[in-house]
Amino acid sequence: MSEYDTVFSLPAVDSEPETELGVLLMGLGPERLLAGLGVAAGDPVAATLVVDQLRHGTRPDLTFEVALTAGAARWRAARPGLTAAAPEAAYRSADLRRQWVAAVDVVVAADVAAGAAQRVYFAACWLRRAEIDRLVSATT
Repeated sequence: MSEYDTVFSLPAVDSEPETELGVLLMGLGPERLLAGLGVAAGDPVAATLVVDQLRHGTRPDLTFEVALTAGAARWRAARPGLTAAAPEAAYRSADLRRQWVAAVDVVVAADVAAGAAQRVYFAACWLRRAEIDRLVSATT
């Protein structure tokens, strides 16, 4: 029997906190990721909280639709740079943390993010780019 539990494992103790946040964001729907990109400024956790507040209509200053539209605009502007920065033969792995690190590498190489929140949300959107692209094309 292996000394490692392959069914369930706790986060790696040597992973960056941003990586652990990224793994959590991977489970969000594309609408939430794109809205998060729209409000991403400063701290990525704060952006995530704003998106949840918008989804529940508790912010009088902003709507989910406005955040979604802003995220779509950011994605459209950054998408060509992200595509150009992506390696030709991208390393594919089932390891979520490796996928996350590779996505962050693309965002950093593309130089499209202004701060941690945008870096995190661009990386999450990059990992789900097919869904994000479909959503952006449907967003005015």
